[in-house]
Amino acid sequence: MFKDILLPVEISDPTTWKKALETAVYLARNCGARLHVMTVVPSFDYPVVENFFPVDFEAKAREQVNKELHAFVAEHLPEDISVQTIIAVGSIYEQILETAKEIKSDLIIMTRKGGPRRHYLLGSNANKVINHAETAVLVLE
Repeated sequence: MFKDILLPVEISDPTTWKKALETAVYLARNCGARLHVMTVVPSFDYPVVENFFPVDFEAKAREQVNKELHAFVAEHLPEDISVQTIIAVGSIYEQILETAKEIKSDLIIMTRKGGPRRHYLLGSNANKVINHAETAVLVLE
């Protein structure tokens, strides 16, 4: 049914991955799919912003996030699941959509973001992914 599942996560925020991870593991295991776990580092290439950071800040941020993502996968994913880690830089929803195309994802699994006061709303990234994805998107509470 599914061959390649994309799971975008914000490592430091379990609400972005806890339920989605359970579902992704279940589907990957039962479909024999490969799970692509990705996180997005914001881009610092805006002139107003980049002047406040050292020249090598983005490279160091990518390196640190890469370590954290590999640790996340080692801690939270069972060994019987085929996993690829992906670090992207830029706009969250744009990078999710671009990555989904590149890996030919069959399914994107993500959670809607927002606290209780936004109970009936999707986060802007989830909303944009749903509206522009060329593949199935499963958004979990």
